[in-house]
Amino acid sequence: MKIKGICVFCALLFIPMLAFSQAVTLDNALRNSTTYLNGRIKANTKVVVLNFTSDWPRLSDYIIDELIGYVVNDGTFTVVDRNNLETIRKELNFQLSGEVSDETAQSIGKMLGAQTIINGNITAIGNAYRLRVRAISVESAQIIGMNNVDVAQDSRIAALTGTASVGPMTTVTAPSSAASAGPNVLTVILPSAWNPGGIEWDFQGTTKKLFTSREVIEGRERDVVTFEVTFPRKDGGKWATFGIWDGPIMPQIRTASGVRFKALGDGKTWHLVFNTKEQTATGDGASYRAEIKTRSNMVVDINIPFSSLKQPDWGKKVPWVKSNMLGVNIQRQTVEDTESGTSTIKVFDFEVY
Repeated sequence: MKIKGICVFCALLFIPMLAFSQAVTLDNALRNSTTYLNGRIKANTKVVVLNFTSDWPRLSDYIIDELIGYVVNDGTFTVVDRNNLETIRKELNFQLSGEVSDETAQSIGKMLGAQTIINGNITAIGNAYRLRVRAISVESAQIIGMNNVDVAQDSRIAALTGTASVGPMTTVTAPSSAASAGPNVLTVILPSAWNPGGIEWDFQGTTKKLFTSREVIEGRERDVVTFEVTFPRKDGGKWATFGIWDGPIMPQIRTASGVRFKALGDGKTWHLVFNTKEQTATGDGASYRAEIKTRSNMVVDINIPFSSLKQPDWGKKVPWVKSNMLGVNIQRQTVEDTESGTSTIKVFDFEVY
């Protein structure tokens, strides 16, 4: 696989996102908002993340928890314990996802001993969302700051709002210029952590399907990425990949010690491949990888410390430099004709450590 071919596929997958080129992921929007508040609220202020209005209680809960997490980790303010807020919420019978008047919010803030209230709302606008986070002084009811961010529809938003779906698939036809990537290359470049919705690709006899969904696995609802690839008979030596390229998780990966996730497969062996900057000049060999061994219809815990990654024997040797990583892919490849046919893997609970 030559890296120059990636740009073609990247452009294809970004077409649906062009209308919202300024929109960011939900997590990036929340990070943006807390960074803004750090510059508007005095250090050491006692704050409470009170309520977040939306049509989706699970989304509101997620936003509140993430905002609290960012504020606590930043260490700029003192945060009211969520359990204390729950006690007040039950006493006053208000919903964290519902409207709370400024006067009521001010009263709750005083009951909790907070100096500043952080709240807001998120509303759907077409295929995107508008996130509004604001800070209010408990003493004066003055709005200290308000930050508005456009949020793109992605798999996390879809899962939290109940709009995730496995279909219908979107069929993408590769232009003739895509042939420059070579007949054996089928690469999906994701515009964020994971690509929302679905894509189906049929290229020179090899078909691949990629989609996200909300599924119950081992008794729990999970955000799942499903990748299915069908290699033609009597045509070994092909490979297909999907992965993360310059998404919001990449900065975390570049400073991490490893990654772990769960995989539900069909007993086939896949690979986790980390692409490096050197790959631009030297080709696919300038990468580090590890095997993903699945078990048929069983969930497998995959834990890959970066210290265990190796370069392929046939690859050009380059030093392991985490900051040089361009992306991470999950790859299925065939060596012999007997490995043709269809393979499927479901990936979920992906995290770095």
